[in-house]
Amino acid sequence: MKIIIIIFIGLVGMVLGSFYACMGYRIPNKISLTKPNSFCENCKKEIKWYMNIPVFSYLFLKGKCAYCKSKIDPLSFIVEILTSLLFVIFYLRFGLSINFFLGIVLTSVLGVTIISDFRYYYISDRVVVLALLFILILIYVEKDYFFVKIISAFVVSILILIIKLIGDKVFKRESLGWGDIKLLFIISLASGFYSTLISLIIACSTTLVYYYLSKHEEKEIPFGPFLLIGALIVLFVAPNYSIF
Repeated sequence: MKIIIIIFIGLVGMVLGSFYACMGYRIPNKISLTKPNSFCENCKKEIKWYMNIPVFSYLFLKGKCAYCKSKIDPLSFIVEILTSLLFVIFYLRFGLSINFFLGIVLTSVLGVTIISDFRYYYISDRVVVLALLFILILIYVEKDYFFVKIISAFVVSILILIIKLIGDKVFKRESLGWGDIKLLFIISLASGFYSTLISLIIACSTTLVYYYLSKHEEKEIPFGPFLLIGALIVLFVAPNYSIF
């Protein structure tokens, strides 16, 4: 029975990952999430349903559009795989508990943000607001440290805002995006003050690794996905280390 649940959760993660990748592309480009149907970004031709099966279609088509043969962005494929894996991993770690659903929410935000931030340096307000609502419900149901987590979220946001303003003055450019501050708010709401600091340290470390591996080609580094990866690592490793 557990194997069936794992397979089901993995498939749900795969399908949702495909939808999150779609959101990550459509929201920054101001395209409706419902219309038109999936299409090739290059030739604009509609993608038939059998060419749009998460993970498998990408592999079958060898990462290319069936019509114009242009390369399909591998980030979408990565999001589908990553979302499915993380859903299963958090289920195996926590079962159907509050921490599992917190992991699902943060993974969902990560799925959208990987596309929108890496490709467009954009973090969606509507995605952040939806995550905020789900996290509020989850931590209220959990009952432990509900108001403390809300206070910690505001404290973290204010501290990061001060750092951002100082950084903007020192470097005479935007040192941290407003979207990153919003992400830190929901991360702190989900995990608490100290866990958020650890997440921030992990995010900074992984960002430096990415910056090095990318051979310094990018002037701006998308920080949002790394913040969420840090938060998911802390949630997985130390789920109870989440008080103010």
